Amino acid sequence: MEALVKQMKADAYEGEDYDGRCYICHSGCLEDAEEVARVIKRHFSNIKGDVIINNIGTAIGAHSGPGTIGLFFWGNERK
Repeated sequence: MEALVKQMKADAYEGEDYDGRCYICHSGCLEDAEEVARVIKRHFSNIKGDVIINNIGTAIGAHSGPGTIGLFFWGNERK
């Protein structure tokens, strides 16, 4: 979970000053997704609104498996 937040710090537009939206998707691990959201809120105080948490759908979930967490935000640049 800390690795996700560390990567967001490195890649988010304006780093820890990021003020855009943030979304999390999970596959059968709501508690983990909620913990990631709490950590993000601690590190990114300017997030616009709440961190939105959704389920990963069946098509992607069938390939990624249970316990998958995806973190979405506006980044610095595409690579």
